[in-house]
Amino acid sequence: MADATVEFKGTSFTLSVLHLKTIELSDICRDLEAKIAQAPDFFHLVPLAVNIDQVNSDNDIDYQAIKNLVELLNFNFVGFTGVVAAGQKQHIRELGLSFINAAKTAPRKAAPAKVEKKADAGNAALSDKADESSGQVPHTSVFSDKVHRGQVRSGQQLYAKDQNLVIIGSVSAGAEVIADGNIHIYGALRGRAIAGAKGHHQAQIYCQNLEAELVSINGNYWLSESMEQDWGYPAYIYLTDTELASSKLV
Repeated sequence: MADATVEFKGTSFTLSVLHLKTIELSDICRDLEAKIAQAPDFFHLVPLAVNIDQVNSDNDIDYQAIKNLVELLNFNFVGFTGVVAAGQKQHIRELGLSFINAAKTAPRKAAPAKVEKKADAGNAALSDKADESSGQVPHTSVFSDKVHRGQVRSGQQLYAKDQNLVIIGSVSAGAEVIADGNIHIYGALRGRAIAGAKGHHQAQIYCQNLEAELVSINGNYWLSESMEQDWGYPAYIYLTDTELASSKLV
């Protein structure tokens, strides 16, 4: 018998999830358009699951209309997700749409200790005195450094392929900096910064003034409203087991 030409395997992918708080299509459309306007290139054709935990009962939701809306806004609709009754899942599937069961995660109470370790490691990495015994941050020697001196202007994009990106200057609003490793910005970050672009989940982003439009690590992203805690301060962004987090540098 000939070898099979296809094979199914279980794996994990980073997937954006839209959490609905209303079923009013006009409100969803308005708020989605506002988000997209902040980083249009980043959201273009992004795979998207729609979480329906917080909206009304099964009978009130127009699933097909929601799918059509997110596709109209140039997302790739993947399916619905959330904690719902078995009958609601069945209804969604009978409509020819997918329902995605979220993977189980470790208890949240364990997260603070892990975040603290990564925060400590991030501070050490910035001062080039990383504690090799921590195991939380990869050695910077894994990647060489691409250094850019001067301001990264609006509309400009820099990409450090298989490297860390070091910017001695600021990143203007409307500019985009991307690295497969870490990103160090010795100035203000006002545009978009995407680290770990090829799946490096321990990549981090450092800047002297956090005012970013968007930050992303290994496909996990924040828009500006998620950075209020450290807005305007020297800060670094890192990825915990489940989500992005940030801390002040000083």
